[in-house]
Amino acid sequence: MIPLLLEGFESAFLPCSLILLIPGAAAAIAARQESNSALSGFVAGSLVFAWLRFSGRGGDLPLGLVALLLAVSVVLLVIPLVRRLNLVSGAGGLLTGIATGVLWEPCVSTEFGALLAELPDRGASGFGLTAVYMAGVLAPVLLLGAVLHLIPSPALILARPVMLFAGAGVLAMLAVATAAGLTDNIIGQLVEWSIT
Repeated sequence: MIPLLLEGFESAFLPCSLILLIPGAAAAIAARQESNSALSGFVAGSLVFAWLRFSGRGGDLPLGLVALLLAVSVVLLVIPLVRRLNLVSGAGGLLTGIATGVLWEPCVSTEFGALLAELPDRGASGFGLTAVYMAGVLAPVLLLGAVLHLIPSPALILARPVMLFAGAGVLAMLAVATAAGLTDNIIGQLVEWSIT
């Protein structure tokens, strides 16, 4: 398990993980004070859909639906409520996680490559091992969530418009790129850069 987690940490610093890390960070930033809810939803969505996809249990969605999920997540994360609901931010993060879990092409090395070969036959233990790998891959996003949680509320209030614009803007651009069919080329390039 430790080698799998370490391989996840290594993968977090390769370009092929950017398709998970950038949208996860964008969702957390756009959610502002509710970043913990958005990150929880993001981790759950990306983990479940990555596991479904790689274990052969489903998890493939048409690109048009993935783009729609990203667009809806933007709306959920920017809803201008005076008292934002954690549930709304969590749902925005969940949709972002589902979309990126479908799009993500992992950086496959020894440990995760062996797991991928066995995943269809492993059942619940395969889900747990996938979660260990993804914990390593998502470590930078989880660290960002911890930092956002530690920033005092008054400082976040001043930064809210910038955070909202930056986070929602990144997710909106990814939704447009996905709808236009550009994500396959982008992901392919990220994987190629990771190999070289």
